[in-house]
Amino acid sequence: MKLSTCLPEDLPWNEQQAFLLLDGTTFSDLPQRLKTLNPAVSTVALYDSAPFTSLRDISPLLVGIPHPDEAVFQFYLQQAHEEWGVLLFSTSPVHDVAQHLRKLLTIELPEGLPVVLRLADAAVAQALFGSGDQRLFGPLSCAVMADSVDGHWHRHQSRLTECPELSTPYRLNPEQNAALDRVDRRRALLELDTHLLSFFPQYPVGKTVGERWPMLEQLESEASALGLCSQSELFYYANVMAWLNGSTLEQHPHIAQLLHTPSLQLPGERVALAADLAHRWATEGERS
Repeated sequence: MKLSTCLPEDLPWNEQQAFLLLDGTTFSDLPQRLKTLNPAVSTVALYDSAPFTSLRDISPLLVGIPHPDEAVFQFYLQQAHEEWGVLLFSTSPVHDVAQHLRKLLTIELPEGLPVVLRLADAAVAQALFGSGDQRLFGPLSCAVMADSVDGHWHRHQSRLTECPELSTPYRLNPEQNAALDRVDRRRALLELDTHLLSFFPQYPVGKTVGERWPMLEQLESEASALGLCSQSELFYYANVMAWLNGSTLEQHPHIAQLLHTPSLQLPGERVALAADLAHRWATEGERS
């Protein structure tokens, strides 16, 4: 299913202030791009204080949105499938919203280790706000984020008139930590999808990422069973299967041996050689 540009109904556009929280790492010139769309746009960089001051150029931006037809919001809506922003609503001023979100930039894992959170990533926001912890809302009444895999929008609503104070540092519970681990895996599969679309546009089956998702999960599962763990190793394995284009490994014993037979070579070295053999077979008609 393709992500619809139709947002959930009954969002409080007329009663509350709308904000976009945008990931500043997606576009190197995000502030300038927003100014081009609307010279009067109001933005607040969350990385405007220690310890993030040196990273201000790639800071998440909190952007005030006066109405849904505004140019910046329409730009976001057309790009929402890339999951680089979150739509927020609040009755509080922008300063209060920004101060609350800054409390979530650095959090703690269940064992107490500090980590930096990509809060503007839609999947990360979904994992957090979907956990049910009302402290995460603070002055926010509603959080809306796109899901390009399932092809719909998630909406999370504050259930309390006044949310409890969010103490810092915020510590994840085990369930939230597991949800963020799944976000990391999901992001790896989305990057694999982008890789395959870029280099093997005829290979992926399905017009949308949701339709291709079972194939991406199968590739990851097969690669993991072979001891391939890194992103580059997963990409190499996907290259092998894409070059073979439907023929099985059993039809290519030299490639199968490289992948399945332990040797002094590291798994990453063997899968790179296997990808080279598969490429030669596909381009030169060699029968390995």
